[in-house]
Order: sequence, then structure tokens, then C-alpha cells
Amino acid sequence: MPRTLTRRRTARDTEAYSPADEPEDEHGYTEEEDEAPARGSRRGSRRLNTEDADTSSRRSRRPQEDDEDDEPAPKVGGKGWGSYEKTKQASSGFPDNFKASGESVIVHFLDEEPFLVFLQHWIERSGKKSFTCLEKNCPLCDDAGDKPSQQIAFNVIDFTDPEDPQIKVWQVGPMVADILKNYSKDKKTAPINRDDLYFSVRRETKNKKTNYYITPVKERDLLDDWDIEPLGEEELEEFDAKAYDESILQVTRRNELKTLVREILND
Repeated sequence: MPRTLTRRRTARDTEAYSPADEPEDEHGYTEEEDEAPARGSRRGSRRLNTEDADTSSRRSRRPQEDDEDDEPAPKVGGKGWGSYEKTKQASSGFPDNFKASGESVIVHFLDEEPFLVFLQHWIERSGKKSFTCLEKNCPLCDDAGDKPSQQIAFNVIDFTDPEDPQIKVWQVGPMVADILKNYSKDKKTAPINRDDLYFSVRRETKNKKTNYYITPVKERDLLDDWDIEPLGEEELEEFDAKAYDESILQVTRRNELKTLVREILND
């Protein structure tokens, strides 16, 4: 069954990306894979400038022909919470975060390495809690004494709904990033964004400790083991063109962070 790919936008020149709602104590391990897919990747790093991709798309668009005006109106909109989430994501300009859960989900990486790495402060307060560290002369570091955590972001295709896979941003901590880095260095699973390579992801929390189970899945096993149709070349190219880049990162001005520090110290 053909899939409908929902057009996504980067947050360029808008209020930028707000990271995960709350930090996680991340741990994880991987299960060994006896054999890796034999095919290589036709792509290198796929971090694209979406603005350039949109410009290219506009250049190739033909003028509308007169007879198109007589065509029936396309079906738009929908009902239910699924339609609500899809239109919300398409209209907001913000990337949707991938969240691992207790059930295994298949993902496909669009990046062979992180497209964004940054430091993040987490301040317990009402309202906004996460703030990007300025690294140099950062008021939250220097004046409030808060230690930031490292955040690493990847573009992934989420197959939670196999009939409607979605591009999302998976923001992880160093533990998960190390697992993915090891896969990216292993000749059986490198690069991690190979066309014929997918991963199952599951998250398990016990006694306030979180483990991530990240296992390679061969393309040939997707249909039999997961009842998921592998992505075709054209579908992969469409997702590539919609990949997010570092412009999604939200950076608060230094004077606003100084105001936040005064609030913290006065509490």
C-alpha cells in the first residue's frame, strides 16, 4: 500500500525547537547481530539544508495547467486523534520528538552521525525548563553553578505506525549516543543510515534506571519479522529532503538567562 509522506518544516526563522520535556537517566546495551546486511549505502551524511531543498523543489515545479482547475478538489483534513497529531506537527514548524517506549519500535536513521550536539541546562521551575548552554560566559554555568548535560540529535524515520512512517528527531544522552557510535564504527552496521539497515528500539525503566535496547534489523527481515514494508528509494529520498538541521536549536539570549539566574538565586 503506498504511503503518504507528511511534509515537515524546519524551525528556521521561527521560535525554535524545544527539547524533551524532562531529562532521563539513560543506560543501555545492545544485542549482538550475527550478520549484517550485505548492501552498502548510496548516501553519505544526509543532513540537508531544507531551505535549499525547498528552493530546488520550487524551481522544478511546472506552471499550473489550465485543465488542472477542473480537477476534483483533493481530499484534505481528517478525523480522530491521528489527524489531530499529523496536522499539529505539519503546522507548528517544530520537529516532533521520537520517544522510545516499553514496546519495540522500528526506526531508520537518516544521519550517519549526529546532526546536532549541544549542552543543555535543566532548571526545575514552572514554565520552560530546558535552556541551551551558551558554553562561553553562560550565566547558568558561571552564576547559578548549574552543570549542563550533553544532548545528541539524530533524524530518524519512526515506524510506530507502519502504514504512515514519520520523520522525527531523536534526542539522546551520552549513553545511547555511545551505543550508536559503536554501531557506526562496526563494519557490519556502518554507516547506521544504510538503506538496507533498520533498528528496533525499546526503553525499559526499573528502579529509576533506564535501559535502551537497540538492535540492528536487516531489511530482508522487516516484512517477515515485523510486518513492515521496507522503504523504497524514492521514499528515502523524500525523507532525506525533509531532514532537520541545526537551525532547530533554541538559544535563549544572555540577558534573559541573567534574569533567570536572578529568579533562581532569589528563590
